[in-house]
Amino acid sequence: MRILALIGLFLLLMATAGGAVMVANARDAVRAEMDSALELGGALGLAAAERGDVPGGIGLLNGLGLRHLRFVGADGPPEPESGAAKRRAPDWFAALIGGEPQERRLAGSGLRIVAEPWDEIAEVWEDMSDLAAAMLAVGLLLMGAAHLAVGRALSPLSRLEAGVERLRAGRYAFAFDGRGVPELVRLGTGIAALAEGLAAAEAENRRTGQRIVAAQDADRREIAREIHDELGAALFAIKVDAGRILRLRDGGAEAAKGEAAREAAERAAKILDAAAEVHNMSRRILARLRPALLDQLPLSEALAELAGGWMRRQPGVVLTLAIEPPSASAELDGCDEVLRLTVYRLVQESLVNALRHAKPSAVAVGVRIDPETLEVTVADDGPGLPGGDEPGRGGFGISGMAERVRTLGGTLSIGAAAGGGTRLSARLPRPTLSPPSPSALERMA
Repeated sequence: MRILALIGLFLLLMATAGGAVMVANARDAVRAEMDSALELGGALGLAAAERGDVPGGIGLLNGLGLRHLRFVGADGPPEPESGAAKRRAPDWFAALIGGEPQERRLAGSGLRIVAEPWDEIAEVWEDMSDLAAAMLAVGLLLMGAAHLAVGRALSPLSRLEAGVERLRAGRYAFAFDGRGVPELVRLGTGIAALAEGLAAAEAENRRTGQRIVAAQDADRREIAREIHDELGAALFAIKVDAGRILRLRDGGAEAAKGEAAREAAERAAKILDAAAEVHNMSRRILARLRPALLDQLPLSEALAELAGGWMRRQPGVVLTLAIEPPSASAELDGCDEVLRLTVYRLVQESLVNALRHAKPSAVAVGVRIDPETLEVTVADDGPGLPGGDEPGRGGFGISGMAERVRTLGGTLSIGAAAGGGTRLSARLPRPTLSPPSPSALERMA
């Protein structure tokens, strides 16, 4: 409607400008016509005066039917006798043209020559009326054609609006036929591509969420199994040994006291061993739930302690940790809590995967930090990934790492190492704004 209003305003301005030009030209034409008529009337009046027949010749002169001219004697009526022509054009139009009767007197004869513009003004009025009617008809046809053309050209807007509303409601099925104004076609194509991307992202998020839930369930099952199989068994053994010690204490036979003391000592040693096993197991479970090292040590030392723990448990594997540049340890330790936790979890999970599944002889852990990004790499010399290098195709731990890295705006890639084996690389931005809360990331771990 706004486009049609603009077209209508443009046509109205054109008609107004054309009418103004025609009125100005009509004024000049009427003035020139009146001057010419007076000249003609003067010549005829002089001819009649030379013949000496002015009073009788007035009727003859008026009978010639000359346009715009009327001859009046000295005693004739001052008003024009024929007003029919004047009434053919509205008074306001005659006033707009500015035509007034012009009069000339012939000296010595008393003959008055009156030039009346009404017939000329009426012709101009008829021409302008016909032209206005034609312009109105053409303008209406043009507005109708513009209405059809613009409506057809902009009809994709309603489909685009409906499609955007569906996208806002979470329905990503968007089809665009590719017809109409090229700009709208490009816009519709872009929205269709956006809808496809949103649908793919939602599907990926759903799959990632399912993998995270599965990973959480797997971790809970593993923790429950360890508590049931190891912690439960150790506590049961402690209970049995403690009960036996109490029974030995209450034994009455004097000869058996020495034997009872030896057995009590053995039982006490077993209790100590079981308590140490429970303590170590509780530390492993707590480290999986929340790395206590980060609360006690800087990140560089926590990573060194993590690597050292694996070297003690896997003495046959050469495990190296490199922080580059070497002077960046303090800068690494000064990272925010979320980034520190993410780096630690990446190294922790990568080492678990490498040492548990790849059976390597060497594992290299590298941390490179610069003013804008932080890169973590873990490479082993094992057999490599049989399923390809896509993070989403790995195990639950890899999915959790990929989701954690994407949450921070980073990228994670897993592929073949240069000398064989598997190489994990994660690039993380160093945030300048407040990052997500640590609890949200821990729930994804």
